[in-house]
Amino acid sequence: MNTTERQSPRFKDAQVNRTLRHAKLIQPSEIEERKHLETVLNTSLQDSSLNLASGEEDIVMCHPCSSDDQPPALETDSTASELYANASSHTFVVLADSQLGMSSLNSEWETELNYCRLAVEKINSLIPRPKFACVCGDLVDMESSFYYNNPNALKDYELEDCERIQKAQFNDFQKVFSQIHPDIALVCLCGNHDIGNRPTAKSIETFKDAFGDEYLAFWANGTYNIVLNNVLFTNPEGASEIFHQQLDWLEEKLKYAAAHQASQIFVFSHHPWFLYNDNEDIGDFGGHGSSFPKQWDDGSGKFDGAIFPDLYFSVPKQYRDLALDLFKRYKVTAAFSGHFHQNLVSKSSFGMDMIVTGPLSMVFDSSGKPPQNEVNSRGFRVVEVSVDVDKKQRSLGDGSFRHTFLPI
Repeated sequence: MNTTERQSPRFKDAQVNRTLRHAKLIQPSEIEERKHLETVLNTSLQDSSLNLASGEEDIVMCHPCSSDDQPPALETDSTASELYANASSHTFVVLADSQLGMSSLNSEWETELNYCRLAVEKINSLIPRPKFACVCGDLVDMESSFYYNNPNALKDYELEDCERIQKAQFNDFQKVFSQIHPDIALVCLCGNHDIGNRPTAKSIETFKDAFGDEYLAFWANGTYNIVLNNVLFTNPEGASEIFHQQLDWLEEKLKYAAAHQASQIFVFSHHPWFLYNDNEDIGDFGGHGSSFPKQWDDGSGKFDGAIFPDLYFSVPKQYRDLALDLFKRYKVTAAFSGHFHQNLVSKSSFGMDMIVTGPLSMVFDSSGKPPQNEVNSRGFRVVEVSVDVDKKQRSLGDGSFRHTFLPI
């Protein structure tokens, strides 16, 4: 194995033990976590738990860091972990919906691959170099539940063809995104076109076989970053046990970030938790939506006047509230997503930014969307985070961030 490969694990070699493994993004050891908590709380810790003001225990350690089955440590040129703010600022990149095969309904996907190559090239040219890049789901278009034995299928495929095409698309996605500079960690999360609108244990496992853990968390320069499979929040019925496991894990990770006084908490997912306001429900969207793309017009007229309704893109309120209640309680700064295939920036009633990033594939434009300050096109988002490294003891929510969408 050469040096570049050893220092730049990707996909299932990087997303392991519910955290991110990368030589330039070193996660804290259990000892380091304990020392940090002693500083934060100005108290000595017992061996196994922390007596927090809330009375909650067993939330202070990052479980992957204390796991007995974690992979071998990576070689690194730094001893300071990302638990600490080691710089006054850092950047990261958000991409979404590469969705290989979308424009042709999976007849070909070189079209989308070319947009991905442009994005990778532009990301590699960024100065300063981002700490990480996160692709917010729908890495590919082909998922069998959309195209096999589905009366609403836009095009029919046999099951074996669906599985063959998805595997080829996963492989081609990996070939392109493995070209991200080795110093930039890469996170790949799942979307509905990766695991289905009604995910199952099997469809999730297929994703994990290619890309590793479908939900995970990691530190970056004193900020805590939580990556979720929120396709399960749109319909958990096919994998209810995994849904509840992830929900419990989410609360545990938010408690952990709060205990360590993360300067910011960012959440990444595929589906926007909401589009226009966090209390929106089915009846609030009216008839608004985005027109079907012209590329799908085969002359039959079956797509004439067809739209993707806005309600399709927002997480159902009953499941959204489960997450947003936690985000509010633990002061999540911002949530990033894709899925809408267009740029949209909104804010929750409790001040959390909901930032939807446009695609690397087909661009939509909803009739219900209020005026935006960003161009609506293919591209990716650069987020610059500022923290105060001079403070002896940071507070949850310290610092600030700003973001810019870069078209390709």
